[in-house]
Amino acid sequence: MPSVVSILDRDPDLAEDLSDEELLIAREHVVVDVASYPRGAWAVGPDDFDQVANLGLLLIDGLLTRHVTVAGHTCAELLGRGDVLQPWLRVGPEPSVATEVDWKVVQPVQAAVLGRAFCEQVTRWPEIPAAISRRVMLRAHWLAFHLAVCHLRRVDERLLLVLWHFGDRWGTVTADGVRLDFRLTHDLLGAVVGARRPSVSLAVRQLADQGRIRSLPRSRWLLLGQPPEELRKLHERSGSRQLAGEEPADEE
Repeated sequence: MPSVVSILDRDPDLAEDLSDEELLIAREHVVVDVASYPRGAWAVGPDDFDQVANLGLLLIDGLLTRHVTVAGHTCAELLGRGDVLQPWLRVGPEPSVATEVDWKVVQPVQAAVLGRAFCEQVTRWPEIPAAISRRVMLRAHWLAFHLAVCHLRRVDERLLLVLWHFGDRWGTVTADGVRLDFRLTHDLLGAVVGARRPSVSLAVRQLADQGRIRSLPRSRWLLLGQPPEELRKLHERSGSRQLAGEEPADEE
């Protein structure tokens, strides 16, 4: 059964535009159901949640992968704390291009249900749904960033940029470097960066030899040194192209 929590306690950034006085009141009154899911395949059916007046699920803990397969080729999106999704959403009954979407829980997930009750509670504080709307737009930006990364020719460059992107979002800063303390196998990284497993394994060895990353037990990673300058540039390019409606060009 779902538990009930104050959403602003679990995700304080949603209240960044509230005054201290309003925050005290909102923390008490804005509560949500939290659904928990173990590791493994994840499927949300049409009857699992009331989809009317539902903003979606807000991940407050754990990691999910969304695998999309088109014409036998699969790519993966990694989602974690702060991401908003509607896994029940479908493109349409008869899309022109057949796609298959599969979800998997990589690290046990807790998801806040932003349903009708939540929508009614936050009418006094429009800053909160505005913050959620920004999360949706950020996910669109990160998908554009992901697309730009996959256009890079070198697999080691793609891998390093994606690992640092994950480090910015969910990493832990330590004295040795930025630690990614969740399972990222070579197969999963290959699906994320658009490369086959042998190419990913070779890129890992190259980056390790260069002192850029270190492999840790149980498919964890340590990022060494400073993030690559290309990471900032790619985020800027993907953001500007997204606003202009352009597609990323091939990198030379």
